[in-house]
Amino acid sequence: MKSKIINLNSNNIKIITRSLLIGKTIVIPTDTVYGIAADAKSFQGVENIFKIKKRPKRFPLILFTHSIAEAKKLAIFSPFEEYLASKYWPGPLTLILKKKGKKFYNGDKRLSKVGIRIPKNKDVIKILEYIQKPLATTSANIHGEINIKSLNQLGIIKSKDVAYAIEKKGKMSFKESTLVETKNNQINIIREGSLSKKLINEELKNFNKKHY
Repeated sequence: MKSKIINLNSNNIKIITRSLLIGKTIVIPTDTVYGIAADAKSFQGVENIFKIKKRPKRFPLILFTHSIAEAKKLAIFSPFEEYLASKYWPGPLTLILKKKGKKFYNGDKRLSKVGIRIPKNKDVIKILEYIQKPLATTSANIHGEINIKSLNQLGIIKSKDVAYAIEKKGKMSFKESTLVETKNNQINIIREGSLSKKLINEELKNFNKKHY
């Protein structure tokens, strides 16, 4: 069964979010690359992503939220992490943060940290605001393969567990987000993506000048 490719609108957003709530996944455009997403509070939905992508569990999914306030319900921010979020969200920055409770599932409950991002894409934000839950996400490709640039290249949309694939409207960089982890005022760039390592290090210097 092939997934339905659609343009998100006020008439179908309820149908799309309902599919997420029953454990289905959707393919979404973002500001970076196409992603595959599930309700982060649905064990079945998240497990479906790992199955569809053939993704090992040692690579947990990141979470999308629609606001910093919502992200703070899921994780603990240091002052510098909050500074980065306020400057680069929505945008191509994923922060690796300390989990707050067990309000979601992203592949491994034993992990103490989780990656969180607010994407700069109006359609995804609309879905997040409508469903009022975080989405567990990752790039929409088979694990280890290159990122796709068109839904026509997306073999996984043939899966019965992918309910819908949403057409892009805005610009996409086709470059992954930058993954940043901080500890004791030190930065670890886990993956350099749209935001450079140099830029993030400069932000730390600027932050320290203002606060120390």
